[in-house]
Amino acid sequence: MAKFNTIMFEMPKKLYANELIEKLTDQRREFNNNRGAGQVNNLPTPEYIFNREKLTTITFEGLDFIIKDRRVIGIKGLTLSEKALQQITDKLLFLDKVQFDYCEKSNREYLSGNADLQNIRNIDRWFFTSLKILTTTLNDIAAFTKKANTTVMVEANLANMRKPNIDTFGEKPVDQAIVQLAK
Repeated sequence: MAKFNTIMFEMPKKLYANELIEKLTDQRREFNNNRGAGQVNNLPTPEYIFNREKLTTITFEGLDFIIKDRRVIGIKGLTLSEKALQQITDKLLFLDKVQFDYCEKSNREYLSGNADLQNIRNIDRWFFTSLKILTTTLNDIAAFTKKANTTVMVEANLANMRKPNIDTFGEKPVDQAIVQLAK
């Protein structure tokens, strides 16, 4: 909190979605490439990208998503309705939860007494796929918010996006099953 002329306001934390996604991907890949007997202590830490309580600005493709209390409360420079913001929140937080859950699930499998490496590979594949889908969804949101100049157009584009944009990512059954497995 900062105090200016006796008015208290929260200073937002600024994060970059690309860097967070890259960090999560790199951590998991590095762990997988170096896994061995002593590596269980160095499991990648699950981390949410958008699911944040404190005021946070998350930048992606020139858009500043303003997050507070686990909701997208705005995109800097755009006037969006509550409905549009709720649609964006639903899509991003769902995908964020999926990637977080797959990271946790993979870690739990490693820590179990009899880890199934094929199951771990599949879970990791779903983790990486969820991050790719999150990136694709963010790219789609960035593309139509830059083109659309009215809230109505943004809402229409959001409504036309599949939830959570899994069908446009790929045709593999694993990509389409990601939502079902995450539940």
